[in-house]
Amino acid sequence: MPMFDRRFFVRGAALALGGSVVSRTKAFEPGESLEHSVTDFGARPDRQAPQTAAIQSAIDALSRRGGGTLRFPPGVFVAGALQLQTNIRLVFERESVLKGSGDWRDYGEGRWLDALITARDARNIRIEGPGLIDGADCTNPKGEEGFRGPHGIVFLGCRDVVVADVRIARTGNYGLYCRDCAEFELRNLKVRGGHDAVHAQACAKFNIRDCDFRTGDDCLAGCDNRDFEVVGCQINSSCNGFRLGCANLAVKKCKFWGPGEYPHLISVRRGAPRTNMLAAFVHFAPKDRSPKLPSDHWLVQDCTIDKVDQVYGYDYQRGLWQTGQPAKRLRFVNVKAAGIVKPLRVRGDADRQFELAFDKVEIALREDRADQPVIDATQFGALVFQDVVLQNSGKSPVIVARDGGKLCLDRVRSIPKSETPYVFERIEEVRIDRPAD
Repeated sequence: MPMFDRRFFVRGAALALGGSVVSRTKAFEPGESLEHSVTDFGARPDRQAPQTAAIQSAIDALSRRGGGTLRFPPGVFVAGALQLQTNIRLVFERESVLKGSGDWRDYGEGRWLDALITARDARNIRIEGPGLIDGADCTNPKGEEGFRGPHGIVFLGCRDVVVADVRIARTGNYGLYCRDCAEFELRNLKVRGGHDAVHAQACAKFNIRDCDFRTGDDCLAGCDNRDFEVVGCQINSSCNGFRLGCANLAVKKCKFWGPGEYPHLISVRRGAPRTNMLAAFVHFAPKDRSPKLPSDHWLVQDCTIDKVDQVYGYDYQRGLWQTGQPAKRLRFVNVKAAGIVKPLRVRGDADRQFELAFDKVEIALREDRADQPVIDATQFGALVFQDVVLQNSGKSPVIVARDGGKLCLDRVRSIPKSETPYVFERIEEVRIDRPAD
């Protein structure tokens, strides 16, 4: 079993105090300073017929000249699949809408990667608002689960990308899907409805700031990622806030709340719409993706979590899509969670690599679900709690811990007071420094 690394917890993981985990993207510099409107190439707003060919011809013309800016003026422009290229900047002006066709055939042959906008192996891309990208709730009877349609935007092997000040709504599948991408900035992006807001697979150096995600599925998802920073975001879901696998993740000044404003679409198809938000955070490393990276060095700081079923969930033995790689070090600092339905539950790997630290954390179970522990951990390397308040009904211990390495409690308070606030079994070292008053 690896020894507890106190440095990780004492430092606050440089992510909290030492600045951003990712570098900011560079200013947009196309090969030539060209700027056009889609109407210059024959696209016309407010027509029912798709304007795909005209919009694509505008993108291609700019690309041939080394890149430039393409503007969408006010009005609704209907389109199918569009291919974005290096050095292209799309600007959706106020009251402009790029609306996806309602016919899945307009996006290709019904493949999983079909999307309204796709960029492959491209560099220096900007997509800016304040307009709207509307997926029109396009479904595909041949798609995943018998109904999922095209994504909003797909990036494959792209670098140096900014998506800012734009709204994305009603996508047939993910709002943004990114694979093998790096150096992304998502800023003031609003996503409504659809499935996952942002799904990243094998991506690095993502800076996500001041975004507002309200989705039927996960807000941020994917695995094999590294160096993500999420700051100042609004997170509302009928699934999970983060279903993520990531090495070096910082989540700061974010608000999580349930129930979801948009139902989980699979439950809608089954005739029983569900809106409860399952978790703020769950580990994600499905074996069928053959993940290479564990989740490690997570910092959650200055966040609030309200009316969510679970703060965090991880089960390396039997967890859904959690057994491909383990989770390791996770730290919560100045986090308040209320109205919680289930314990924060951890079942780590056999090597006990999981370490959890709380510093100035409060978790309160919902009144009608309060007859259970707040923390339930098995097979872990270390639990280190300092200035922590845990609230249940008092009929159960607030912490249940089994088969662990080190457990350190410093000013941990249970509400209400209990004669047996803790149950510890087979813990190698237990230290209670200063019991709370």
